[in-house]
Amino acid sequence: MPLYDYICRDCGKECELLIMGSDTPACPHCASENLSKQMSTFAFRSGSGKSGGEQSSAGSASKCSGCTGGTCATCH
Repeated sequence: MPLYDYICRDCGKECELLIMGSDTPACPHCASENLSKQMSTFAFRSGSGKSGGEQSSAGSASKCSGCTGGTCATCH
């Protein structure tokens, strides 16, 4: 069941809605069905570190400046 981001064309509020099948989305603020679906954004991770573009992997001995054991999300 996908989540979609919408902006209501009537009240101008933004909302995130879970839409099932052929359901018609409605604004939770004003109940209008006059919604504009927004472009989804995705988190993107390039793998580049802050120091010259080095990449770290789970088996790497290098550590980022934010952790002490190479276990943070930046190192992996």
